[in-house]
Formats: sequence, C-alpha cells, structure tokens
Amino acid sequence: MSGTPFTVFDSNDVSEQGGAPEITGFSANRPNLVAGQNPNAGPHTPGDWLNANAFARITPNPLSPVQQFGTAGRNIAVGPGFADWDFSAFKSFRVTESKELQFRAEFFNILNHPNFYLPNSDISSPTFNQILEAQPPRLIQFALKFLF
Repeated sequence: MSGTPFTVFDSNDVSEQGGAPEITGFSANRPNLVAGQNPNAGPHTPGDWLNANAFARITPNPLSPVQQFGTAGRNIAVGPGFADWDFSAFKSFRVTESKELQFRAEFFNILNHPNFYLPNSDISSPTFNQILEAQPPRLIQFALKFLF
C-alpha cells in the first residue's frame, strides 16, 4: 500500500487578528511552503522522513491587522507505505467419524517488514519529522482446535 497523505501544521496559532482572540476556529495553522522545495524529497528514514527545508514557520507580526496563513497545502506530505504478508497452515486429524482435532500455525507479517506510523507533523515540536512508533513486528501463534 502506498503512503498515507498528511498535513504539516504549526501548533502556534499565528492567524490572530491584531492580538485579538482566535477567530479562525482552528488552534493550528499550516506553515509556508518554500518555493522550489519538494517536501517529499526527504531521506525517508525514521529519524528524518520529509525534506524539512521545504517548510518555513510563519513569523507572527503583532502590528499587522491582517490574519496570517501559511502556503503549504492540505495533505501534501506522504507518509511511509505499508507492506504485510500473512501466512497460515492448518492440519486436521480425524479423531472419530464426527470429531476432528485441528493444528493451526498462523504468521502475521511473516517477512517482518517494518511498517511505520506517520511522522510528527507539528513543525513547532522538537520531534518534528520523526517517526516515533511502528506497527507490531512478526507475530506467530500456534493453536489446537477441537471440532465436534
């Protein structure tokens, strides 16, 4: 599966109007997109996913009576993809004519491919652009099932 799109935002609200309380209905804004920079051209490692140089924080101007909004679009960044191969094997043993014992072996993410969550998308966070969690690794379970 290809990566999930997500939006980079700044949790510092700079869309205030002349120091008045927030009137936009949002507690965060988007940063500016630096011209000529592709946000998805980053190294794509868990510690540094996007091209962080593609985003610039908006510097609030307390003297400006105009609201300030960033130029970065919604869902312009793409997160990591997802790959998962599951496998299972069953073997049934007949105990009597109407009863059966089944051995089951199930492997989830059998290739043990790392599937990462989205990176931190708050540009004002110290962990911006870092992936902090991943999906579970390979899981194996064995079971006996009695069918009657």
